[in-house]
Amino acid sequence: MTTESRASMVRSAASLIQRRGVTATSFSEVLADSGAPRGSIYHHFPQGKEQLAEDAIRWTSERVLAHQRACRATTASGVLSCFIDMWRQVVVASKGAAGCVVAGVAIDTVAEAPGLIDVVRATFRSWSALLTEQLMAVGVPARRASAIAVSTVASMEGALILCRAEGTSEPLETVAAELMRLLPGQDKPTRKRRRPAS
Repeated sequence: MTTESRASMVRSAASLIQRRGVTATSFSEVLADSGAPRGSIYHHFPQGKEQLAEDAIRWTSERVLAHQRACRATTASGVLSCFIDMWRQVVVASKGAAGCVVAGVAIDTVAEAPGLIDVVRATFRSWSALLTEQLMAVGVPARRASAIAVSTVASMEGALILCRAEGTSEPLETVAAELMRLLPGQDKPTRKRRRPAS
Protein backbone atom coordinates (compact mmCIF):
# COMPACT_ATOMS: atom_id res chain seq x y z
CA MET A 1 0.00 0.00 0.00
CA THR A 2 2.54 2.57 -1.14
CA THR A 3 2.19 6.32 -1.49
CA GLU A 4 2.75 5.88 -5.23
CA SER A 5 -0.21 3.51 -5.38
CA ARG A 6 -2.40 6.17 -3.77
CA ALA A 7 -1.10 8.90 -6.11
CA SER A 8 -1.75 6.66 -9.10
CA MET A 9 -5.37 6.14 -8.03
CA VAL A 10 -5.87 9.89 -7.58
CA ARG A 11 -4.50 10.56 -11.07
CA SER A 12 -6.72 7.86 -12.56
CA ALA A 13 -9.77 9.20 -10.73
CA ALA A 14 -9.06 12.69 -12.05
CA SER A 15 -8.74 11.41 -15.61
CA LEU A 16 -11.96 9.40 -15.39
CA ILE A 17 -13.97 12.19 -13.73
CA GLN A 18 -12.80 14.57 -16.47
CA ARG A 19 -14.56 12.38 -19.00
CA ARG A 20 -17.42 10.79 -17.05
CA GLY A 21 -18.21 12.76 -13.92
CA VAL A 22 -18.23 11.40 -10.38
CA THR A 23 -21.31 9.15 -10.52
CA ALA A 24 -20.14 7.27 -13.60
CA THR A 25 -16.64 6.73 -12.20
CA SER A 26 -16.48 3.50 -10.21
CA PHE A 27 -13.84 2.19 -7.86
CA SER A 28 -13.32 -0.83 -10.13
CA GLU A 29 -12.54 1.46 -13.07
CA VAL A 30 -10.10 3.48 -10.98
CA LEU A 31 -8.35 0.27 -9.93
CA ALA A 32 -8.23 -1.03 -13.50
CA ASP A 33 -6.90 2.27 -14.85
CA SER A 34 -4.30 2.75 -12.12
CA GLY A 35 -3.23 -0.89 -11.78
CA ALA A 36 -3.48 -0.59 -7.99
CA PRO A 37 -4.28 -3.67 -5.88
CA ARG A 38 -7.96 -4.14 -5.02
CA GLY A 39 -7.57 -3.66 -1.27
CA SER A 40 -5.84 -0.32 -1.70
CA ILE A 41 -9.00 1.70 -2.33
CA TYR A 42 -10.42 1.26 1.15
CA HIS A 43 -6.97 1.42 2.71
CA HIS A 44 -6.17 4.82 1.19
CA PHE A 45 -9.74 6.16 0.92
CA PRO A 46 -11.69 4.87 3.94
CA GLN A 47 -14.35 7.56 3.40
CA GLY A 48 -15.11 6.20 -0.04
CA LYS A 49 -15.63 7.88 -3.38
CA GLU A 50 -16.13 11.35 -1.92
CA GLN A 51 -12.64 11.30 -0.42
CA LEU A 52 -11.18 10.08 -3.70
CA ALA A 53 -13.00 12.84 -5.62
CA GLU A 54 -11.77 15.47 -3.15
CA ASP A 55 -8.21 14.32 -3.66
CA ALA A 56 -8.68 14.34 -7.43
CA ILE A 57 -9.85 17.97 -7.20
CA ARG A 58 -6.91 18.96 -4.99
CA TRP A 59 -4.43 17.21 -7.30
CA THR A 60 -5.92 19.01 -10.30
CA SER A 61 -5.96 22.35 -8.52
CA GLU A 62 -2.31 22.05 -7.50
CA ARG A 63 -1.38 21.51 -11.14
CA VAL A 64 -3.49 24.46 -12.31
CA LEU A 65 -2.03 26.79 -9.66
CA ALA A 66 1.53 25.62 -10.32
CA HIS A 67 1.10 26.21 -14.05
CA GLN A 68 -0.31 29.69 -13.53
CA ARG A 69 2.25 30.68 -10.90
CA ALA A 70 4.98 29.77 -13.38
CA CYS A 71 3.56 32.32 -15.82
CA ARG A 72 6.00 35.18 -16.32
CA ALA A 73 3.64 37.41 -18.29
CA THR A 74 4.13 41.15 -18.01
CA THR A 75 0.79 42.13 -19.58
CA ALA A 76 -2.84 41.38 -18.78
CA SER A 77 -3.30 39.57 -22.08
CA GLY A 78 -0.26 37.46 -21.27
CA VAL A 79 -1.71 36.47 -17.89
CA LEU A 80 -4.97 35.33 -19.50
CA SER A 81 -3.11 33.59 -22.30
CA CYS A 82 -1.22 31.45 -19.78
CA PHE A 83 -4.46 30.30 -18.16
CA ILE A 84 -6.28 29.77 -21.45
CA ASP A 85 -3.42 27.84 -23.04
CA MET A 86 -3.42 25.33 -20.19
CA TRP A 87 -7.05 24.43 -20.94
CA ARG A 88 -6.40 24.52 -24.68
CA GLN A 89 -3.84 21.75 -24.15
CA VAL A 90 -6.44 19.66 -22.28
CA VAL A 91 -8.92 20.03 -25.14
CA VAL A 92 -6.41 19.34 -27.91
CA ALA A 93 -4.84 16.34 -26.15
CA SER A 94 -8.25 14.73 -25.54
CA LYS A 95 -9.76 15.83 -28.88
CA GLY A 96 -12.46 17.63 -26.93
CA ALA A 97 -13.42 14.62 -24.82
CA ALA A 98 -12.03 15.81 -21.48
CA GLY A 99 -13.42 18.57 -19.33
CA CYS A 100 -12.40 19.91 -15.94
CA VAL A 101 -12.37 17.61 -12.92
CA VAL A 102 -13.67 20.38 -10.66
CA ALA A 103 -16.57 21.22 -12.96
CA GLY A 104 -17.32 17.51 -13.34
CA VAL A 105 -17.68 17.21 -9.58
CA ALA A 106 -19.66 20.46 -9.29
CA ILE A 107 -22.24 19.35 -11.86
CA ASP A 108 -22.51 15.87 -10.36
CA THR A 109 -22.87 16.95 -6.70
CA VAL A 110 -25.85 18.20 -4.69
CA ALA A 111 -25.14 21.87 -4.06
CA GLU A 112 -26.76 21.90 -0.62
CA ALA A 113 -24.62 19.01 0.66
CA PRO A 114 -21.41 20.00 2.46
CA GLY A 115 -18.13 18.31 1.69
CA LEU A 116 -17.39 18.02 -2.01
CA ILE A 117 -19.14 21.24 -3.00
CA ASP A 118 -17.08 23.11 -0.38
CA VAL A 119 -13.89 21.81 -1.99
CA VAL A 120 -15.20 22.81 -5.42
CA ARG A 121 -16.02 26.32 -4.21
CA ALA A 122 -12.64 26.78 -2.54
CA THR A 123 -10.85 25.56 -5.67
CA PHE A 124 -12.57 27.93 -8.07
CA ARG A 125 -12.01 30.79 -5.64
CA SER A 126 -8.30 30.02 -5.41
CA TRP A 127 -7.97 30.12 -9.21
CA SER A 128 -9.83 33.42 -9.42
CA ALA A 129 -7.78 34.87 -6.57
CA LEU A 130 -4.49 34.00 -8.28
CA LEU A 131 -5.62 35.47 -11.60
CA THR A 132 -6.80 38.62 -9.80
CA GLU A 133 -3.42 38.97 -8.10
CA GLN A 134 -1.54 38.49 -11.36
CA LEU A 135 -3.74 40.94 -13.27
CA MET A 136 -3.25 43.56 -10.55
CA ALA A 137 0.50 42.98 -10.72
CA VAL A 138 0.49 44.04 -14.39
CA GLY A 139 -1.57 47.15 -13.77
CA VAL A 140 -5.25 46.18 -13.91
CA PRO A 141 -7.28 47.98 -11.18
CA ALA A 142 -8.34 45.66 -8.33
CA ARG A 143 -12.10 45.66 -8.93
CA ARG A 144 -11.68 45.18 -12.66
CA ALA A 145 -9.06 42.47 -12.13
CA SER A 146 -11.42 40.50 -9.88
CA ALA A 147 -14.28 40.69 -12.40
CA ILE A 148 -12.04 39.61 -15.28
CA ALA A 149 -10.60 36.75 -13.23
CA VAL A 150 -14.03 35.34 -12.33
CA SER A 151 -15.19 35.78 -15.92
CA THR A 152 -12.10 33.94 -17.18
CA VAL A 153 -12.56 30.95 -14.88
CA ALA A 154 -16.29 30.75 -15.65
CA SER A 155 -15.71 31.16 -19.40
CA MET A 156 -13.07 28.43 -19.54
CA GLU A 157 -15.31 25.99 -17.66
CA GLY A 158 -18.17 26.72 -20.04
CA ALA A 159 -15.89 26.50 -23.06
CA LEU A 160 -14.72 23.04 -22.01
CA ILE A 161 -18.32 21.85 -21.91
CA LEU A 162 -18.98 23.24 -25.40
CA CYS A 163 -15.74 21.73 -26.70
CA ARG A 164 -16.85 18.37 -25.37
CA ALA A 165 -20.22 18.72 -27.10
CA GLU A 166 -18.63 19.79 -30.39
CA GLY A 167 -15.56 17.57 -30.24
CA THR A 168 -13.32 20.48 -31.27
CA SER A 169 -11.43 23.37 -29.68
CA GLU A 170 -13.34 25.99 -31.64
CA PRO A 171 -15.62 27.10 -28.76
CA LEU A 172 -12.56 27.66 -26.58
CA GLU A 173 -10.88 29.78 -29.25
CA THR A 174 -14.01 31.90 -29.61
CA VAL A 175 -14.29 32.39 -25.86
CA ALA A 176 -10.57 33.16 -25.58
CA ALA A 177 -10.85 35.95 -28.14
CA GLU A 178 -13.82 37.49 -26.33
CA LEU A 179 -12.06 37.32 -22.97
CA MET A 180 -9.24 39.42 -24.37
CA ARG A 181 -11.77 42.12 -25.19
CA LEU A 182 -12.51 42.49 -21.47
CA LEU A 183 -9.02 43.80 -20.82
CA PRO A 184 -8.42 47.53 -20.39
CA GLY A 185 -7.52 49.21 -23.66
CA GLN A 186 -8.72 46.32 -25.83
CA ASP A 187 -11.09 46.64 -28.78
CA LYS A 188 -11.56 50.39 -28.41
CA PRO A 189 -12.45 52.32 -31.55
CA THR A 190 -9.54 54.31 -32.87
CA ARG A 191 -10.03 57.93 -33.75
CA LYS A 192 -9.04 58.93 -37.23
CA ARG A 193 -6.50 61.67 -37.29
CA ARG A 194 -7.63 64.79 -39.04
CA ARG A 195 -5.48 65.84 -41.87
CA PRO A 196 -4.21 69.40 -41.57
CA ALA A 197 -5.98 71.84 -43.87
CA SER A 198 -3.97 72.59 -46.97
